[in-house]
Amino acid sequence: MNNGSRGLLIGLWVTLMVVVAFTARQWGLESLRQQARIDNERLAGRLLIELDKYRRLPALIATRTELQQALLQQFPPYRLHPLLEQYNEILGTDAIYLMTDKGEVISASNWRQSDSFVGDNYHFRPYFRQAMQGKPGSYFALGQRSGRRGYYFSYPVQDGDRRLGVVVVKVALSLIDERWARSDLDYLLTDEYGVVFFASQPDWLYRPLVQLDQATRNILAEERKYGDRLGAPLSDLASLGLLRSQNEWHWGQGYLFTGTAMPTAGWHLYTLEPLHDLRPIIAKALASFALISLLLLMIWLYWRQVLLGRARLARLNNLLEHKVNQRTRALSTSNQDLVATLDKFRQTQRELVDTQEQLVQTAKLALLGEMSAGINHELNQPLAAMRAYGENALQLLDKGRLDSCRDNLLQINDLNHHMSELVARFKVFARKGEQTLQAVALQPVIHASLSLLHGQMIKQGLLVETRLPADLLYVRADAVQLEQVLVNLLHNALQACTNCGPPRVWLEVENQAEQVTIAIIDNGPGLAVEARQLFAPFYTTKSQGLGLGLTISLRIINAFGGSLDATNDPRGGARFTITLPAVDPSRRSPL
Repeated sequence: MNNGSRGLLIGLWVTLMVVVAFTARQWGLESLRQQARIDNERLAGRLLIELDKYRRLPALIATRTELQQALLQQFPPYRLHPLLEQYNEILGTDAIYLMTDKGEVISASNWRQSDSFVGDNYHFRPYFRQAMQGKPGSYFALGQRSGRRGYYFSYPVQDGDRRLGVVVVKVALSLIDERWARSDLDYLLTDEYGVVFFASQPDWLYRPLVQLDQATRNILAEERKYGDRLGAPLSDLASLGLLRSQNEWHWGQGYLFTGTAMPTAGWHLYTLEPLHDLRPIIAKALASFALISLLLLMIWLYWRQVLLGRARLARLNNLLEHKVNQRTRALSTSNQDLVATLDKFRQTQRELVDTQEQLVQTAKLALLGEMSAGINHELNQPLAAMRAYGENALQLLDKGRLDSCRDNLLQINDLNHHMSELVARFKVFARKGEQTLQAVALQPVIHASLSLLHGQMIKQGLLVETRLPADLLYVRADAVQLEQVLVNLLHNALQACTNCGPPRVWLEVENQAEQVTIAIIDNGPGLAVEARQLFAPFYTTKSQGLGLGLTISLRIINAFGGSLDATNDPRGGARFTITLPAVDPSRRSPL
């Protein structure tokens, strides 16, 4: 980018910043103006409601006959003092007083105070003249004696069509002071002449907004509305119309000007929002625009770098393409060799899996071979009994004792069923199949394993002592392979305690939250080597055996996501502990 283009962009950016600042200022002015207008209307409404509460009170008080009698000199005026004082306290007004037709106050609610109105003459007040004309009067002014601001409501006291005097209710506009005490804005409240009689700034009080002509000054002086407190104008404008047509007043720091008319009271309420409040709005707008500009600049720079990078990549691609073509032949050859190697690896892996399965099956058959004596005992006993029952049944048949013969045949049938179940359990145990992990009920697997070793236990003269939970426990396993592991460990425990007297084997199951432990303990001589060596392939302490039983058992349990540990039990002998993950019994599908 040349210097001319860079200068043009900077100039455009500065111009946009000026436009954004101007737009933000206008938007801020409009927002402030709308909020001020809402505040003005709310406060004006409350002021009018406050005034309307007292507007009809003079007419109501004027109906008291005591007031008429006092004005007709038929009733001592001083006896009205307590009555007006009571009214003043109940109604919450500033003062209530009674005037003759000449404007002299003859009774007042503040008769006890040093600045009492009794004896004063207010014939110059407009509210007195309005009431003496037979109309309800109202007027705002500073108190002639108290100097406090107030709004005056008046009503004539009449005897028929004859106007005897005027009753006046003075209201202190405390609502305005309470409102401004809770506001951060500046307010002005002016009368019909534009003179400020309420303001948030004390310096603005009793000063006209514009230049007053001499006629207006004479009226204010005649009515003694502000006494001698009338100050200099706040602006050099000649009329209120010119002032109200402006949106901003430049007094000191400058203000946003919003006015609301109150025609019922003849007032105007103005809100003055300092223009410096616009600075945060303009600053936020400029900061946002600067951030957006910076973001766009960063995006443009990034995109420019992307384009340059793509160009460089294109050149590099052309350079590399030639080198790639040169090496393609070598890579093709290497790929073919790799494919061949992978095929051999897959073949070897399949053979390894088959070998492992065959090894597991071999371990099963070897274990069955070691258990053959027990199996032989399990089968010979029912066969001998069947032979005896058969011979006995023939003799009973010859003698015609058919019922007894039938009993013997039933016994033979039961023994045959028992042998079928025994053979079926051994067939399931010896079956070759793929591993299927699922939620397996533990207690039935334990009972099936014990039943396979029943003959060996009877031969050794012991029964495995079990401690099983009453509720079914479910573990993540393959039922047939878990049974193989249990049979292998129980068979080893039975062999380990052969020469012990008396031989004892324990099987204990514990449920530990998310795990289940199965402990097989014997009272044999214990373990003479470390567990690491014990689970090594082809390690055995038996005269006969392959030394693969514990190795295969460890791999099976590890495949279940569990563990198999071997230690010496404190009671003497070896302790083999299987830890398996517990599962939800509702999950019977493969895990």
